[in-house]
Amino acid sequence: MSFSARKLALSGVLIALAIVLKLPLLSVPNVEFFTFVVFSSGYLLGIIGGVLVGIISMSVYTTVITPYGLPPLPIAFSQILCMALIGFAGGVAFKFNVVTLNQNPSFRPFFPILIMGISGLVLTIIYDLLTNLAVAFVMGQFVPVMVAAIPFTLVHTLSNIIIFGVFAPLLFKMSKIQLKRN
Repeated sequence: MSFSARKLALSGVLIALAIVLKLPLLSVPNVEFFTFVVFSSGYLLGIIGGVLVGIISMSVYTTVITPYGLPPLPIAFSQILCMALIGFAGGVAFKFNVVTLNQNPSFRPFFPILIMGISGLVLTIIYDLLTNLAVAFVMGQFVPVMVAAIPFTLVHTLSNIIIFGVFAPLLFKMSKIQLKRN
């Protein structure tokens, strides 16, 4: 990733957007746009940019912004690691040209949106699994923590499938604009 002024500015906007969009939904457990914004950062900025946006945005949120207080280190580390992975996945998705799949006549127009929904599904399950394992480690209670997490994971996963699918066309349009500017 070349650190042009435009990419640095976009990185800052995406970091702020991830954090700002998280705050209004705090009262709705496990419904958030954070994951989609970090994934989008990888899609728009590349793998390294996505990883950096994931690390910085979650680090700032977890240590400074969260109204819940600083989580124990293993939980904070798992959250930051997972957001880095999500930014990485966004960069990889762009490398596989998900945006151009709808231009191929052999694909249906909904196929890229389906791929994005599946991306939301997989990434959310990975995030919830790793962060819940960190919680279980901290609490010393594996089975109760993992069982108690099931309803929250279901809500989180379902909401991210919807968010990724609904906002995929916007991301594709933004990436086409970004490509034209480069």
